[in-house]
Amino acid sequence: MSKKNKHMTLDDRIEIQECLNKGMTFKAIALRIGKDPTTVSKEVKLRAISYTNSFTKTDECCPKLLRAPFVCNG
Repeated sequence: MSKKNKHMTLDDRIEIQECLNKGMTFKAIALRIGKDPTTVSKEVKLRAISYTNSFTKTDECCPKLLRAPFVCNG
């Protein structure tokens, strides 16, 4: 098993974020950065940050977080 291209670079992650903000699909993003769509999907799920504070109920969740692309930007 080759370790070449095993990890995402910071540039890859920034590109994924910018593409998600543009509403691009995982497949389109993957083609753009040269990775598998599943890799992009897993990266987004793994690196998603959930913000909570004491003024909101923690059981309330944006429905967009439950489906691809698993982000709620607004």
